[in-house]
Amino acid sequence: MVDLFESPEKGDARSGNPPSRRVYVIDDDPAVLDTVQRMLEQAGFDARPYQSSTRFIEEIRQLEPGVVITDQVMDDVVGTEVQRNLSLRPNDFRVILVTAFPRTSLAVTAMKCGAVTVLDKPFERRELLEAVEEGFRQLLDAESLDQALPPLLPSGETYLDRLSERELEVVKLVYDGHTNKSIGIELGISVKTVEKHRGNAMKKLRVHSLASLIRLMDREMGRS
Repeated sequence: MVDLFESPEKGDARSGNPPSRRVYVIDDDPAVLDTVQRMLEQAGFDARPYQSSTRFIEEIRQLEPGVVITDQVMDDVVGTEVQRNLSLRPNDFRVILVTAFPRTSLAVTAMKCGAVTVLDKPFERRELLEAVEEGFRQLLDAESLDQALPPLLPSGETYLDRLSERELEVVKLVYDGHTNKSIGIELGISVKTVEKHRGNAMKKLRVHSLASLIRLMDREMGRS
């Protein structure tokens, strides 16, 4: 089995998180389910494990809103299909896709469908907890996925022109479906540096989610 986490860090558990914040964990490996469930509960989340993605899909209409962490490769229904079924309730769920077999095309598909992020195994606890926090932030933000993109700039200018050379490199790799980890390897920088450049770029581009970033890049690169 692929190791789920790498380099455990102190201080991952977050105090003050309301216990009612529901996180659904879908993985056909019971050991993974147990590990992620315990980690989330220690961080103050209400974790609900599903070993069967089919059963989760069957129950979608009755589930309380929340964040969904789903493995991609499973024996019954794959993670991207779980995400597609969640479109039945687009304002109630945010998805974090996890995969031990990262592919650019997979990340592009997931993010264009509104995934919070795609995490490669092994990942750090910090990465997952931050992604879950971001998922709840998006759920609380009425404009999260459907927010209007910033207005068009005057002819000949794009929002991408506002980025530094490194920020532009990072967001183009994000747009192509690379994860923070793979971007760091590609550019020879740390994951934390990738996160910093991506965060700065999103502020300059005036977007607040990966889905909005992808949509803006579609628009701006078509104009350039």
